[in-house]
Amino acid sequence: MASSKKKKKRIYNPVTGKYYELRQRTTKSGRAGQIKGLWHPPKKKKKKSLLDIIFG
Repeated sequence: MASSKKKKKRIYNPVTGKYYELRQRTTKSGRAGQIKGLWHPPKKKKKKSLLDIIFG
C-alpha cells in the first residue's frame, strides 16, 4: 500500500497573519519546496446560463 502523506500547500506566518504558497516537489525525500508568494484560495467558477450566453 502506498502511504497517503499529505503535502503542505501553504504555510502560515503568525507575525503577518498571512499564508504563503509553497512550490510543490515530487522528490524521493518528499521535502517541501521553496516559497512562491502569498497564497490565495482558488476562485470559484461562475456557471453561465443559456440567456447569459445568448445575450452576453
